[in-house]
Amino acid sequence: MGIVAEASLVDKMKKVFFIGLASATLIGAVHIHDSFAQTSETSPPAQAVRAEPPDNQIVNEVDARIARLKANLQLTPDQEKNWSGLQTALHDYGVGQFKTLTAGRSVYQDREGQRLRNERPNDIIQMRDQATELTSRAASLTKLANAAEPLYNNLDNHQKHTLIRFMKTEFEGRHPRSFMPAL
Repeated sequence: MGIVAEASLVDKMKKVFFIGLASATLIGAVHIHDSFAQTSETSPPAQAVRAEPPDNQIVNEVDARIARLKANLQLTPDQEKNWSGLQTALHDYGVGQFKTLTAGRSVYQDREGQRLRNERPNDIIQMRDQATELTSRAASLTKLANAAEPLYNNLDNHQKHTLIRFMKTEFEGRHPRSFMPAL
């Protein structure tokens, strides 16, 4: 392969990476929003309401997952130079994901209370809330992508696959509790 073909392949891989990451984020946002928007016929008993883990437990869980990613990437000394920026962005994003999930639960509980009082929720407010959430997630994802790019450009194909798999399963998850530690 020529140098031009390799550069073109790298550019295509970058585009696929960022498009996939953005798609996963939007799908995750819609999934989270839909899961909170659904209501049940009966409200859960008071003891069934789950207490949220303390912030330090969340931070420890997020940091442990990031440490596992770093170990799995097996970074070279040159790649290690670009790790700290991504590590900080991953930490901030992971903690932010949990806080978004917690806020979504609060909104869900408010809507459930309205339903029990036979009040119709304000559709316009819900649309604005969803737009705000998506805008916030887009900004967070952009920050994460910007932090990931310097390291991503220096990873081999196996490492790139490991990083992408981590982002899809640990961050966006196939379910909205990806950063929820077990209690």
